[in-house]
Amino acid sequence: MAIAALLASASSVVAQGVPRTRVAGVAYTIRVTSTPHAGMGASGAMAGAAQNYVGNAVFAASRGRMDVVDGAVESLFTKGDYILFDSTDLVIVHPATKTFVPLPHDVAGQTMDRLASMGVKMTIADEKVVLDSLGSGDTVAGFATNHYRMTTAFTLSLDAGVIQQRLATESITNYWVASVPGLPRNPLLRANGLAGPSAMTGMFKSIASKVDSAAKRMGSAVALKTTTVSRLIDGQGTNTMSEQTSNVSGIEPRDIDDSLLVLPAAYVPRALTGVEQPHSDDAGAKWRVPPRPRPIRTERRRSLSSLDRPTR
Repeated sequence: MAIAALLASASSVVAQGVPRTRVAGVAYTIRVTSTPHAGMGASGAMAGAAQNYVGNAVFAASRGRMDVVDGAVESLFTKGDYILFDSTDLVIVHPATKTFVPLPHDVAGQTMDRLASMGVKMTIADEKVVLDSLGSGDTVAGFATNHYRMTTAFTLSLDAGVIQQRLATESITNYWVASVPGLPRNPLLRANGLAGPSAMTGMFKSIASKVDSAAKRMGSAVALKTTTVSRLIDGQGTNTMSEQTSNVSGIEPRDIDDSLLVLPAAYVPRALTGVEQPHSDDAGAKWRVPPRPRPIRTERRRSLSSLDRPTR
Protein backbone atom coordinates (compact mmCIF):
# COMPACT_ATOMS: atom_id res chain seq x y z
CA MET A 1 0.00 0.00 0.00
CA ALA A 2 1.34 3.45 -0.90
CA ILE A 3 2.39 5.81 1.85
CA ALA A 4 -0.25 8.34 0.81
CA ALA A 5 -2.99 5.79 1.45
CA LEU A 6 -1.49 4.76 4.77
CA LEU A 7 -1.24 8.37 5.92
CA ALA A 8 -4.80 9.03 4.81
CA SER A 9 -5.94 6.05 6.88
CA ALA A 10 -3.97 7.32 9.88
CA SER A 11 -5.51 10.78 9.51
CA SER A 12 -8.99 9.24 9.42
CA VAL A 13 -8.38 7.39 12.68
CA VAL A 14 -7.04 10.53 14.34
CA ALA A 15 -10.10 12.44 13.20
CA GLN A 16 -12.22 9.88 15.03
CA GLY A 17 -10.41 10.73 18.26
CA VAL A 18 -8.19 7.65 18.55
CA PRO A 19 -4.71 8.66 19.78
CA ARG A 20 -1.81 7.72 17.54
CA THR A 21 1.93 7.83 18.08
CA ARG A 22 3.40 10.25 15.56
CA VAL A 23 6.81 11.73 14.96
CA ALA A 24 7.74 14.95 13.23
CA GLY A 25 9.34 14.10 9.90
CA VAL A 26 9.86 14.91 6.26
CA ALA A 27 8.17 13.48 3.15
CA TYR A 28 9.42 13.55 -0.44
CA THR A 29 9.22 11.77 -3.79
CA ILE A 30 12.24 10.35 -5.62
CA ARG A 31 12.34 9.36 -9.28
CA VAL A 32 15.24 7.29 -10.67
CA THR A 33 15.68 6.52 -14.36
CA SER A 34 18.49 4.81 -16.23
CA THR A 35 19.23 4.17 -19.87
CA PRO A 36 21.83 1.48 -20.51
CA HIS A 37 23.29 1.33 -24.00
CA ALA A 38 24.32 -2.31 -23.75
CA GLY A 39 27.27 -3.68 -25.65
CA MET A 40 28.41 -7.27 -26.01
CA GLY A 41 30.22 -9.56 -23.58
CA ALA A 42 30.95 -8.72 -19.96
CA SER A 43 30.49 -4.97 -20.37
CA GLY A 44 27.03 -5.47 -21.84
CA ALA A 45 26.03 -7.79 -18.98
CA MET A 46 27.24 -5.28 -16.39
CA ALA A 47 25.17 -2.51 -17.98
CA GLY A 48 21.99 -4.55 -18.08
CA ALA A 49 20.73 -3.83 -14.56
CA ALA A 50 18.65 -0.75 -15.23
CA GLN A 51 17.01 1.20 -12.41
CA ASN A 52 13.68 2.83 -13.20
CA TYR A 53 11.34 3.56 -10.33
CA VAL A 54 9.36 6.16 -8.42
CA GLY A 55 9.25 6.10 -4.64
CA ASN A 56 7.31 8.03 -2.01
CA ALA A 57 9.51 8.38 1.06
CA VAL A 58 9.21 9.60 4.64
CA PHE A 59 11.95 10.11 7.20
CA ALA A 60 11.57 10.64 10.94
CA ALA A 61 13.38 9.78 14.18
CA SER A 62 16.52 8.69 12.28
CA ARG A 63 14.63 6.13 10.19
CA GLY A 64 13.04 6.24 6.77
CA ARG A 65 10.70 4.34 4.50
CA MET A 66 10.34 4.44 0.72
CA ASP A 67 7.28 2.88 -0.92
CA VAL A 68 7.83 1.87 -4.54
CA VAL A 69 4.81 3.26 -6.41
CA ASP A 70 6.04 2.58 -9.94
CA GLY A 71 8.85 0.73 -11.71
CA ALA A 72 11.43 -1.64 -10.30
CA VAL A 73 15.07 -2.58 -9.84
CA GLU A 74 15.57 -6.10 -11.17
CA SER A 75 16.15 -8.76 -8.49
CA LEU A 76 15.73 -6.20 -5.70
CA PHE A 77 12.27 -4.65 -5.59
CA THR A 78 9.20 -3.80 -7.63
CA LYS A 79 5.98 -1.80 -7.35
CA GLY A 80 4.23 -2.56 -4.06
CA ASP A 81 7.46 -3.27 -2.15
CA TYR A 82 9.02 -0.82 0.29
CA ILE A 83 12.42 -0.13 1.80
CA LEU A 84 13.19 0.67 5.43
CA PHE A 85 16.46 2.53 5.94
CA ASP A 86 18.53 4.54 8.38
CA SER A 87 21.89 6.30 8.05
CA THR A 88 23.73 3.10 7.14
CA ASP A 89 21.42 0.13 6.50
CA LEU A 90 18.65 -0.97 4.14
CA VAL A 91 16.04 -3.71 4.34
CA ILE A 92 13.76 -4.47 1.38
CA VAL A 93 10.23 -5.54 2.37
CA HIS A 94 7.94 -7.62 0.12
CA PRO A 95 4.34 -7.37 1.47
CA ALA A 96 3.00 -9.76 -1.18
CA THR A 97 5.06 -12.64 0.26
CA LYS A 98 5.44 -11.27 3.80
CA THR A 99 9.23 -11.50 3.51
CA PHE A 100 12.11 -9.07 3.84
CA VAL A 101 15.72 -8.95 2.63
CA PRO A 102 18.36 -7.25 4.79
CA LEU A 103 21.04 -5.99 2.42
CA PRO A 104 24.44 -7.12 3.72
CA HIS A 105 27.31 -4.65 3.76
CA ASP A 106 29.63 -7.11 2.03
CA VAL A 107 27.63 -7.96 -1.11
CA ALA A 108 30.61 -7.08 -3.29
CA GLY A 109 32.96 -9.04 -1.03
CA GLN A 110 30.73 -12.12 -1.12
CA THR A 111 30.59 -11.99 -4.91
CA MET A 112 34.36 -11.71 -5.14
CA ASP A 113 34.83 -14.58 -2.68
CA ARG A 114 32.48 -16.78 -4.68
CA LEU A 115 34.40 -16.10 -7.90
CA ALA A 116 37.71 -16.72 -6.11
CA SER A 117 36.45 -20.10 -4.92
CA MET A 118 35.89 -20.97 -8.59
CA GLY A 119 39.52 -20.20 -9.36
CA VAL A 120 39.03 -16.68 -10.73
CA LYS A 121 41.80 -14.24 -9.79
CA MET A 122 40.86 -10.57 -9.74
CA THR A 123 42.84 -7.38 -9.33
CA ILE A 124 42.02 -3.70 -9.67
CA ALA A 125 44.40 -0.94 -10.73
CA ASP A 126 44.59 2.57 -12.13
CA GLU A 127 42.27 3.98 -9.46
CA LYS A 128 41.15 7.55 -9.97
CA VAL A 129 38.87 9.69 -7.80
CA VAL A 130 38.45 13.42 -8.44
CA LEU A 131 35.83 15.75 -6.94
CA ASP A 132 35.33 19.20 -8.47
CA SER A 133 33.29 21.96 -6.85
CA LEU A 134 31.29 23.83 -9.50
CA GLY A 135 29.73 26.48 -7.26
CA SER A 136 26.05 27.25 -6.89
CA GLY A 137 23.68 24.88 -8.65
CA ASP A 138 20.04 24.64 -9.64
CA THR A 139 17.16 25.10 -7.23
CA VAL A 140 15.82 21.60 -6.61
CA ALA A 141 12.54 20.92 -4.77
CA GLY A 142 12.61 24.53 -3.55
CA PHE A 143 16.14 24.31 -2.08
CA ALA A 144 19.24 26.14 -3.28
CA THR A 145 21.97 23.62 -4.07
CA ASN A 146 25.71 23.40 -4.54
CA HIS A 147 26.97 21.62 -7.65
CA TYR A 148 29.75 19.02 -7.51
CA ARG A 149 31.16 16.62 -10.09
CA MET A 150 32.88 13.38 -9.12
CA THR A 151 34.91 11.25 -11.51
CA THR A 152 35.80 7.69 -10.51
CA ALA A 153 37.71 5.19 -12.61
CA PHE A 154 39.59 1.90 -12.30
CA THR A 155 40.45 -1.22 -14.25
CA LEU A 156 39.39 -4.72 -13.24
CA SER A 157 41.38 -7.74 -14.44
CA LEU A 158 39.98 -11.28 -14.24
CA ASP A 159 42.06 -14.40 -14.79
CA ALA A 160 40.23 -17.73 -14.97
CA GLY A 161 43.03 -19.73 -16.57
CA VAL A 162 42.01 -20.16 -20.19
CA ILE A 163 39.88 -17.01 -19.99
CA GLN A 164 41.26 -13.57 -19.23
CA GLN A 165 39.24 -10.39 -19.21
CA ARG A 166 40.11 -6.77 -18.55
CA LEU A 167 37.48 -4.13 -17.93
CA ALA A 168 38.06 -0.40 -17.71
CA THR A 169 35.33 1.68 -16.10
CA GLU A 170 34.76 5.40 -15.61
CA SER A 171 31.78 7.14 -14.01
CA ILE A 172 31.13 10.88 -14.01
CA THR A 173 28.45 11.95 -11.54
CA ASN A 174 27.06 15.43 -11.12
CA TYR A 175 25.53 16.15 -7.72
CA TRP A 176 23.23 18.97 -6.70
CA VAL A 177 23.31 18.84 -2.92
CA ALA A 178 21.55 20.78 -0.16
CA SER A 179 21.11 20.69 3.59
CA VAL A 180 17.47 19.83 4.25
CA PRO A 181 16.22 20.20 7.85
CA GLY A 182 15.16 16.82 9.21
CA LEU A 183 16.66 14.88 6.29
CA PRO A 184 20.19 13.62 6.97
CA ARG A 185 22.42 11.69 4.61
CA ASN A 186 21.22 8.14 4.07
CA PRO A 187 21.83 5.28 1.62
CA LEU A 188 19.04 6.41 -0.73
CA LEU A 189 20.28 10.00 -1.01
CA ARG A 190 23.99 9.41 -0.47
CA ALA A 191 26.38 11.56 -2.46
CA ASN A 192 29.47 9.38 -2.85
CA GLY A 193 29.93 8.36 -6.47
CA LEU A 194 29.82 4.58 -5.99
CA ALA A 195 26.62 2.86 -7.11
CA GLY A 196 25.19 -0.13 -5.31
CA PRO A 197 23.08 -1.01 -2.28
CA SER A 198 25.94 -1.81 0.06
CA ALA A 199 29.37 -0.65 1.03
CA MET A 200 32.29 -1.77 -1.09
CA THR A 201 34.61 -4.15 0.72
CA GLY A 202 37.55 -6.43 0.01
CA MET A 203 39.39 -5.53 -3.17
CA PHE A 204 37.19 -2.44 -3.65
CA LYS A 205 37.97 -1.06 -0.19
CA SER A 206 40.78 1.17 -1.42
CA ILE A 207 38.77 3.05 -4.04
CA ALA A 208 35.74 3.19 -1.71
CA SER A 209 37.91 4.91 0.90
CA LYS A 210 39.10 7.43 -1.68
CA VAL A 211 35.53 8.16 -2.72
CA ASP A 212 34.33 8.59 0.87
CA SER A 213 37.27 10.90 1.60
CA ALA A 214 36.45 13.07 -1.42
CA ALA A 215 32.72 13.09 -0.60
CA LYS A 216 33.42 14.61 2.82
CA ARG A 217 33.96 17.92 1.03
CA MET A 218 30.19 17.96 0.40
CA GLY A 219 29.54 17.93 4.14
CA SER A 220 26.29 16.51 5.49
CA ALA A 221 24.23 17.63 2.50
CA VAL A 222 21.95 15.18 0.69
CA ALA A 223 21.87 14.69 -3.07
CA LEU A 224 18.58 16.10 -4.34
CA LYS A 225 19.54 15.61 -7.98
CA THR A 226 22.17 13.45 -9.67
CA THR A 227 23.17 12.55 -13.20
CA THR A 228 25.67 9.78 -13.87
CA VAL A 229 27.31 8.69 -17.11
CA SER A 230 29.21 5.41 -16.84
CA ARG A 231 31.42 3.79 -19.43
CA LEU A 232 32.78 0.25 -19.59
CA ILE A 233 35.38 -0.96 -22.08
CA ASP A 234 36.29 -4.63 -22.24
CA GLY A 235 39.38 -6.33 -23.63
CA GLN A 236 37.83 -6.59 -27.09
CA GLY A 237 37.27 -2.86 -27.22
CA THR A 238 33.51 -3.02 -26.73
CA ASN A 239 32.37 0.30 -25.32
CA THR A 240 29.21 0.33 -23.18
CA MET A 241 27.64 3.49 -21.82
CA SER A 242 24.81 3.91 -19.33
CA GLU A 243 23.10 7.04 -18.04
CA GLN A 244 21.22 7.39 -14.78
CA THR A 245 19.41 10.29 -13.16
CA SER A 246 17.65 10.81 -9.85
CA ASN A 247 15.44 13.69 -8.80
CA VAL A 248 13.85 14.52 -5.46
CA SER A 249 10.65 16.57 -5.41
CA GLY A 250 7.76 17.47 -3.15
CA ILE A 251 9.78 17.88 0.05
CA GLU A 252 7.44 18.81 2.89
CA PRO A 253 7.23 18.43 6.68
CA ARG A 254 4.80 15.76 7.83
CA ASP A 255 3.79 13.98 11.02
CA ILE A 256 4.56 10.29 10.51
CA ASP A 257 2.79 7.37 12.17
CA ASP A 258 5.78 5.48 13.60
CA SER A 259 4.17 2.12 12.77
CA LEU A 260 5.10 2.85 9.13
CA LEU A 261 8.75 2.62 10.14
CA VAL A 262 8.50 -0.83 11.72
CA LEU A 263 8.91 -4.26 10.12
CA PRO A 264 5.75 -6.37 10.70
CA ALA A 265 6.34 -9.17 13.23
CA ALA A 266 4.97 -11.89 10.94
CA TYR A 267 7.38 -11.16 8.09
CA VAL A 268 10.27 -13.63 7.65
CA PRO A 269 13.76 -13.03 6.20
CA ARG A 270 15.07 -14.39 2.94
CA ALA A 271 18.42 -14.06 1.22
CA LEU A 272 19.27 -11.65 -1.56
CA THR A 273 19.26 -13.53 -4.88
CA GLY A 274 22.72 -14.91 -5.58
CA VAL A 275 24.10 -14.07 -2.14
CA GLU A 276 24.65 -16.53 0.68
CA GLN A 277 23.22 -14.97 3.80
CA PRO A 278 22.54 -16.85 7.03
CA HIS A 279 19.15 -16.38 8.66
CA SER A 280 19.39 -15.89 12.40
CA ASP A 281 16.55 -15.55 14.84
CA ASP A 282 17.35 -11.86 15.28
CA ALA A 283 17.42 -11.04 11.54
CA GLY A 284 15.69 -7.70 11.19
CA ALA A 285 15.45 -7.28 14.97
CA LYS A 286 16.22 -3.56 15.00
CA TRP A 287 13.52 -2.94 12.41
CA ARG A 288 10.79 -4.66 14.48
CA VAL A 289 10.74 -1.92 17.13
CA PRO A 290 9.80 1.74 16.64
CA PRO A 291 12.65 4.19 16.08
CA ARG A 292 14.06 6.06 19.04
CA PRO A 293 13.56 8.46 20.64
CA ARG A 294 9.88 7.68 21.10
CA PRO A 295 7.62 10.71 20.57
CA ILE A 296 4.99 12.03 22.95
CA ARG A 297 1.49 10.76 22.22
CA THR A 298 -0.78 13.47 20.96
CA GLU A 299 -3.97 13.84 18.92
CA ARG A 300 -3.23 17.30 17.62
CA ARG A 301 -1.08 17.83 14.54
CA ARG A 302 1.88 20.11 15.01
CA SER A 303 2.21 23.18 12.83
CA LEU A 304 3.90 22.39 9.51
CA SER A 305 5.67 25.73 9.67
CA SER A 306 8.30 24.19 11.96
CA LEU A 307 10.34 23.21 8.89
CA ASP A 308 11.67 26.41 7.39
CA ARG A 309 11.94 26.12 3.64
CA PRO A 310 14.32 28.31 1.67
CA THR A 311 12.91 31.06 -0.52
CA ARG A 312 12.29 29.89 -4.03
